[in-house]
Amino acid sequence: MLIKYGLITYILILFLPAYYVQAEENDYINGNSGIKITERIESFFSKNPNKKRVLWYPEIKGKSRYALSIPKDGYLASKKYSDSSDLYYLSRKIDNGLNLQLNKLKYLDIIMSKNKSKLFFKRNSFYNINVGLFHQKSEKKSYGLTIDKDLIISRNALSNFGLEQSYGEYTKFDVKFVKLTNNENSEFYGNLNYKFKSDILNVGIGNTWFDIGNQFDFTVYIQEQDRKVVSDVYATLGNDSARFQIGLNQIKNTSNVNVFLNLKFENTLNNKNFGTNVILTSKESISGLRNLSLKSFRKKNLDKLWRKYINFN
Repeated sequence: MLIKYGLITYILILFLPAYYVQAEENDYINGNSGIKITERIESFFSKNPNKKRVLWYPEIKGKSRYALSIPKDGYLASKKYSDSSDLYYLSRKIDNGLNLQLNKLKYLDIIMSKNKSKLFFKRNSFYNINVGLFHQKSEKKSYGLTIDKDLIISRNALSNFGLEQSYGEYTKFDVKFVKLTNNENSEFYGNLNYKFKSDILNVGIGNTWFDIGNQFDFTVYIQEQDRKVVSDVYATLGNDSARFQIGLNQIKNTSNVNVFLNLKFENTLNNKNFGTNVILTSKESISGLRNLSLKSFRKKNLDKLWRKYINFN
């Protein structure tokens, strides 16, 4: 058991070094936590009076993509009038591709369906590997250890590899991936999980189209679970902190369709270093509810991050 954990951890670490943003670059400000971003910008220009611009990498769950090149003259004018709205349009947006940021985030995920529930607690450890515990209640109660690692595939594609070890059971191997389209209007994603020394292999792929009519996201998901192929079709409404999903699942024919509802709540504690994710579903199964998504890493999302973190109040 320890050999398997060690081997996979070692393989993941080998991929790591090329994808970190270096936090010590002279012209860079990384992340959103700690001191206010405006205070960090002020400090940067005070220490570097000859610099005309500073680059800020907004961070989302330990990752970043776009940087904003903030001009010194524009910053000083915005500070004078305590208004950062014009500064956003004066700042150049630079796509540096997805990057991992060194962090010490903690996560609490809770998933609940009619007859099943699962709770994860994880924290970011060395080399950005997440290590944690979980407790599951279904036909029987189980608990165990979980370890996973994000891996950048390309500028707009992300994967996650993980192991889950329940007490008294074989190890389960999980793989997730997601790729944002070049126009950033949709994303393609997939999930795979396999339990060692068994014939249990579940595979699912889906596609989500964003901002349909500027009202909702639309997803089509097909999965093979327990040797049965079923599909889900659903719409997602809401914002980053609270989302409502309604759709049809287990679609096999026109006479065998179920309506389901999901409620998702993120960062309910409003803590920058402790992420929460609560999912409530009317479905029987809780599989396929923790997909990767890159929606927040689109250029369109930069104005939300700006309004949240760049202010002079």
